[in-house]
Amino acid sequence: MVLPSSVLAQAGTSRASSPDRVATTDTAPAVRLDTTLDLETVIRRALEVSPAATAADQSVRAAESEGRVALGEYVPALSANSSMLNSNISSAPPGSGVPPSAYGASLAASVDLFTGGRRGADRARAASDLGAARATQIAQRFSVTFAAQNAFYGTLRAADLVEVARAGVAQAQQGLRYANDRVHAGTATRSDKLRAELQLTASRQQLIAALDTLQTSAFLLGRIVGANGPVGAAPPSSLDPRPLALTDSEIVRLAIDRSPLVQSARATESAQQASTRAARSQYLPDLKVTSAYNWANQSLIVGSARPGWNVLIGTSYPLFNGFQREDEVTRADASAEVARVTTQDVVRQARTDAARLLSGLRFAEESISLAREGVQSADEDLRVQTERYRAGISTELDQLTSQTAYTQAQIGLVAARYHYQLTRAELEALVGRAL
Repeated sequence: MVLPSSVLAQAGTSRASSPDRVATTDTAPAVRLDTTLDLETVIRRALEVSPAATAADQSVRAAESEGRVALGEYVPALSANSSMLNSNISSAPPGSGVPPSAYGASLAASVDLFTGGRRGADRARAASDLGAARATQIAQRFSVTFAAQNAFYGTLRAADLVEVARAGVAQAQQGLRYANDRVHAGTATRSDKLRAELQLTASRQQLIAALDTLQTSAFLLGRIVGANGPVGAAPPSSLDPRPLALTDSEIVRLAIDRSPLVQSARATESAQQASTRAARSQYLPDLKVTSAYNWANQSLIVGSARPGWNVLIGTSYPLFNGFQREDEVTRADASAEVARVTTQDVVRQARTDAARLLSGLRFAEESISLAREGVQSADEDLRVQTERYRAGISTELDQLTSQTAYTQAQIGLVAARYHYQLTRAELEALVGRAL
């Protein structure tokens, strides 16, 4: 039988419902599927097992820890120490009976009073790093989502092409029966029968190639979702185009302002600028205050701790450190300049990609509409040619030509539908939200 265009979107449903294997036509090899998953489950499982998504999540944790460290620079550092000393070096006269031991403990605190703006720059850099990490996390999750959608629709597309190939085999078998009938009736030559047999062989080869593609796609989908075997794709309720939630201009503006890649680039630029300010703070002196209280026994051992408290205020300023300050400032300036230019390029890329994908989406919608018309025309032409050939009015070549045209029209419609879905998924990955 010929597969009508109205059920192409649902192709493979009966096959996907079996958890173990796909039914085959004639001698075609079986395609094994351990299970079938819908798109929502595929995306969820892909995010759970993706190394890239996990790395992005852990980068956010690291950036949050960096922020705590930057905040901790404003808090006094505390330390506790204890010691015990035995020595015969003592200021006490020999034979005085003073024990040759000393012990003590201390609690000390120190805080920077002035760092030349380094602490503020460190906090700004940590905040920018956290913003970049979160933006990268969002971008990475959408990237993994797009990869999962790509694998899902690739498997679904392969399943549909299998159904198209099955329909081609069925049509070729029907054509061979008609050729045999005409040969027996004396209205066709043996050449017509050979052509029908050749068409059936070619159709079976196409089916085997489609099954091989489906098996490969199923194994790829299984790896993405963390399965140990091939996974099939459960067809969604509809693959037809649907309106976008925003206008084209709003989507382009969203890509420029709120795209995760743009936000990550801008946050990285801010972090590099903060690093430059932190490096330049080395040209100013540091002012630090330190206070401690000691508990100790009264001992005459030289070098032993003495009970009491002390407060120390000091400053430090390296007059020359082998051009290390200059090198750090130069490197920070260079990184900041690269980050600035990179941000501008990412913004341009986001604008270009958004416009390109929107245009591609419109072309894909038009392609689907034309492909549907092509399938309808090819379906009707094949029906007419089949009846004409059966009645002995047309030739085997006419029949084969119509059959080939119909198969190509079906393949074109399948390709157009999935091209639209992938283009839309790529656009959503770009702007960082569902559309």
